[in-house]
Amino acid sequence: MGVTQERQQRFETQRPTGQAGAARARRAARPAQDRLAVDGPPAVADGSLMTLARARDALGLDYDEFELAVQIGEVSTVVCGTHSWKVESEEVDRLLAEEGHPLPLLDRVRLVGSAEAARELGVGRERFVRLARAGHIRPVRWYVNRYRALVWMYLARDLPVLAEQFPELLKGPLPEELRAAVAEGGDERARGWRSRRVTQLLRDASDAWDEAAVWSALLGPELVDSAVPDPYERAHLRKLRAALPPGRPGMATPEQIKAIATADHPDEIAPALVALADALGRARNARPAPGRAVGAAAGLVAGLAPLPTAPPPPQPVPSSVPPASVTPPPALPAPGRSAAAAGPKTAGPKTAGSKTAGPKTAEPEAAAATPGLRGLLRLLGRRQRSAGAGADPGRCGTDRGRTHSSPTSVTRTTARPSSSEAARSTSAEMPQP
Repeated sequence: MGVTQERQQRFETQRPTGQAGAARARRAARPAQDRLAVDGPPAVADGSLMTLARARDALGLDYDEFELAVQIGEVSTVVCGTHSWKVESEEVDRLLAEEGHPLPLLDRVRLVGSAEAARELGVGRERFVRLARAGHIRPVRWYVNRYRALVWMYLARDLPVLAEQFPELLKGPLPEELRAAVAEGGDERARGWRSRRVTQLLRDASDAWDEAAVWSALLGPELVDSAVPDPYERAHLRKLRAALPPGRPGMATPEQIKAIATADHPDEIAPALVALADALGRARNARPAPGRAVGAAAGLVAGLAPLPTAPPPPQPVPSSVPPASVTPPPALPAPGRSAAAAGPKTAGPKTAGSKTAGPKTAEPEAAAATPGLRGLLRLLGRRQRSAGAGADPGRCGTDRGRTHSSPTSVTRTTARPSSSEAARSTSAEMPQP
């Protein structure tokens, strides 16, 4: 409690400096009634729903503050289709009615770096970094600064939770196993950020295909190429979500973004593959991927080389040879088998008019080096689960209150915890083995 009160006092007495700080101070000093009198009441659509832009203007937040508030669940949203959300007018009215708005909301979305977080906890920066690398507090944002250094940002409201749950870590020597893990290079910060991001995206998913796209973005293209054999499904997943959105990466390179936003540990990859299989099975039952049902493969294979010419068929055996002495001809190579003797179709290079899947990609090193991941990859190609009729993505708010059946159970609306719960818990995390 002491940490919370001290943070609140400092927030109220010390206003941020600079252009952004001045704008924030002007918003804080401007009463909600005056803002509504100047800007007018927010325009609503679809009855009681308003666009994200109108909700942001009504709350008096800038783009970055509003985006973070939606991400961590401080502003509830309603799913209105793929990559489409709106805010209920009652939610905006509730936030505007808070005493001292927008200071309470800005305090709940305030971010701190490692140095400021260590000062608020009363520990050294090195100790806080060790605790963060060990996974005791998870970052909510990251960026690369002008010195090409990776900077992790944390929610200030998570610091009292850390002090309450692990008071023994804030004083005295750290546990030997924690110090040993950090000394060996262990770092859970990227994994913790991915967990927060995936949970938020699953919560805001519009249907099973959108869920599967989140898991495929977490796994990365190499694993998905082996896990999802159908090229139309892979293309659809990547169209929905090619990668986890990094937020504000700053001066990060594409390689840095990929390294941080892609699962890199077997304990993280295995449950993600299971969740992808579950979501993909429900998505297939709801509707096929675009192009899959009509077999539009002819346009995709026009530039591919044709299959090798099949070898001549074996010569007939003379009738004078006794049947018992006939030696069966050797099996023909798979790429050159004739249509009559082909048997079950296998994946290989396409030809014009072919409807088979694309070239089979070798399993990535992460799957090959981890026992059991090969079976999980094969599971995706076979798993079919019955599911109810899919929701109409064009209708806004029809899925509110329903929960997913994936390993991470989330509601289709952005559920905002109460003020007491928000002070004690972070946003829901994806399951960790």
